[in-house]
Amino acid sequence: MPPENATTAQKIALYVLIGALVLVGAWMLRHFIPALCWAVVLAIATSSVYDRWLAKFRGRRRDIWAALTFTVIVGAVLVVPLIYGGVAAGREAISIAREFAASTGREPPPLPSWLVQIPWLARGVRDFWVQYLGSAGGGAAGHLHASPAVIEWTRVVGVEVARRIVTLAFTLLALFFVYLNRDRLTTQVPGIFRRLFGSSVDRLLRRVVVAIRAAVDGIVFVAVGEGAVMCGVYALAHAPHPILSGVVTGVFATIPFAAPVVFGTVAVVLLVRGSIAAAIFVGTAGIVVLFIADHFVRPVIIGEGAKLPFLWALLGILGGIESFGLVGIFIGPALMAALVSLWRGWVEEIPADGP
Repeated sequence: MPPENATTAQKIALYVLIGALVLVGAWMLRHFIPALCWAVVLAIATSSVYDRWLAKFRGRRRDIWAALTFTVIVGAVLVVPLIYGGVAAGREAISIAREFAASTGREPPPLPSWLVQIPWLARGVRDFWVQYLGSAGGGAAGHLHASPAVIEWTRVVGVEVARRIVTLAFTLLALFFVYLNRDRLTTQVPGIFRRLFGSSVDRLLRRVVVAIRAAVDGIVFVAVGEGAVMCGVYALAHAPHPILSGVVTGVFATIPFAAPVVFGTVAVVLLVRGSIAAAIFVGTAGIVVLFIADHFVRPVIIGEGAKLPFLWALLGILGGIESFGLVGIFIGPALMAALVSLWRGWVEEIPADGP
């Protein structure tokens, strides 16, 4: 803050300098902001569990060891299911590739008879199959030749996976320091907001924290439910490894609209193996479950926890994802909770006989 004897020009210059430094700092850290946001979200979501974990440690360096071990646990919870699901998906992809390569000639496996009866549709599906999956090698070669589209797609996927790994690494690093300095942050951050906006900002901060916790609860509960339901669907469709596929579906369901990657893969596996009805059943059931869970169940859970009406909870989730990416599923409801809190505060302050 400027000293009391500072002139008006000096105060303006100081505020301009502070604003410029903040903007330059934000621009410099723009690629790391998602990791910082994820660290804050994880710290808020696991705060009660971390309190019990911290109570188990004694000594002068209890904060360091508690923060380090708990960060490792959180990292394992996040990474191990993804690696397990990736390995399982890779095995299924290899199985599909081998079945595809075992087909005769250089053409894709024969299309279903009902599809062949629609010439224009059969031709389009065959062209798509050859373009994105390549064609089988002839004779004894029996292997797939990657098409340019597959090579480009693999390169893009590899780059995105590398970026996510870097983001995850910085998230865990930031999470460790958030745990380590949690007591000071919980005092300093509200103090800064209180100094800037007054004591009434405490209500907004509480609503934001509650909304983030509600978003985490909604994601976890909905993901477990989706995984359990789809596990039964896979079993009814006689899909390979129904329990494993259901667990992987639940893991991917923590990411909004990512579950189709799993049940879509299962449907393709069934389709390649000739189980057309089972593939249609899995795909249809997955779409219905996903639609109900992401558009009705999850907004209700988040809305109840954050005290948000259903419409604003849904708009907060979808708008947050659209604007901020995956972390927007937490930022969106938190922002909507703050806005609704402001609205209710203003409405309560209006006199009954006022305009």
